[in-house]
Amino acid sequence: MSARRALLLVAACLGLLAVLRSAAMVHAGEGMPPGTTRELVLGVARPLDRITATLRLNQPDRLLTTAFGHPDPTGAKADSSELASAAALAEPGATGGQDRAPRRRENVVAAAPLRTPTATNPLRVLVTGDSLTESLGPTITNTEPATIHAETDTRFGTGLVRPDFFDWATHARLQITGRNPEAIVVIMGGNDGQGITQPDGTILPAGSDEWAAEYRRRAIVLMRIWSDGGSRRVFWLSLPPARSGTLNGYFARMNEATQAAAERVPGARFLDLRPMLSNAGQYTDYLTDSSGRSVLIRTRDGVHLTLDGARLAAAPVLQTLAQEWHLH
Repeated sequence: MSARRALLLVAACLGLLAVLRSAAMVHAGEGMPPGTTRELVLGVARPLDRITATLRLNQPDRLLTTAFGHPDPTGAKADSSELASAAALAEPGATGGQDRAPRRRENVVAAAPLRTPTATNPLRVLVTGDSLTESLGPTITNTEPATIHAETDTRFGTGLVRPDFFDWATHARLQITGRNPEAIVVIMGGNDGQGITQPDGTILPAGSDEWAAEYRRRAIVLMRIWSDGGSRRVFWLSLPPARSGTLNGYFARMNEATQAAAERVPGARFLDLRPMLSNAGQYTDYLTDSSGRSVLIRTRDGVHLTLDGARLAAAPVLQTLAQEWHLH
């Protein structure tokens, strides 16, 4: 196929996708930060969405979406997932409204005492999150001492901003029931640089103060499910700096939000790995490992960790677990 025909084919496919999924374009545009890009996207998407709705060209998207169990894209954009709906109760009154429920005092409850793991009854650790755990989880498993037994549960393309796509709150309950971990090591956020849709359909632009506050509340809800009042330990890992300046800005806000969330939940702790995975806080592709070698720690996308990067990240995690449970 010639370059001209290939270009026309790509343009035709994009045009067809824009027509058939105009509601998704509007939703994506509404979640963008204020600026020229947002105005351009909405300037095209909103009129197109009205036309496709009038001509009923959005019916295939609507039928397929509902057939796979997702909300009707042409209906209300409210998010009724457990993570989104429960988030409003994580910090009652935090947004300035009146409290609808008494403020919970879980943050002042002491975490439960820890047992002493042994080689025959090792510490049960669950490493979970988005694709950032893909290399980190197995690396922890391959380098753990005999007193630790770690499993990995990676959920690609997920995060806290789209529980309508994957509800981490519901999944966290299943993890606790099915795996019964004593410690949960979490890292996620690589897919969360987008607007948050609240239960009432309001969209909070990515990176805004309101967005960061909602992200913190959702993190609190998730940490509370995992920790269960401090009976288990939750270690939320920081996101390392990203190569993209825009994405790195989102990551910084997510780190602030999850660090603040961990301070509110008994048994939860924020582990800042940025000093080990950056050059004085700045993005870098290469670092020096413990043996003095210069190693590539980041993949080509400037977000994920290579195996050498995962080894640098796994070491302080395992050290923290050993200190917390007094392992030798």
